[in-house]
Amino acid sequence: MSIFEKGEKMLRAAYQFAARNIDYRRGETFLVHLPAKLGKTIFRYQNSSGITVREEQRDFILRSEDLNIEPMTGDEIVFDGEIFVVCAPNKEPCWRWHTRRNSEIRIHTKSVGRE
Repeated sequence: MSIFEKGEKMLRAAYQFAARNIDYRRGETFLVHLPAKLGKTIFRYQNSSGITVREEQRDFILRSEDLNIEPMTGDEIVFDGEIFVVCAPNKEPCWRWHTRRNSEIRIHTKSVGRE
């Protein structure tokens, strides 16, 4: 077993202790209740005036086997009564693979209020 395989095995085991329950929504047609780990990403980019903008977003890290669709901008995640919209600034992708073997995905979101 390689060091990367051992690391991914440890990540899978972490779900037992670190995962929190979320609801994933796509409009009115899709709703699934699943576990996710919490994270954050800091984006830095220059706006049209040349000013560097720093934006911190809440990430949800999911097992790819738990979510059978590709996340899309505009999807919603409800966590602890707060609504997060799937998005990323400056035309960045709204999600990316979190592991080398594509067993987890990191979804970038922004809080838009409470339920």
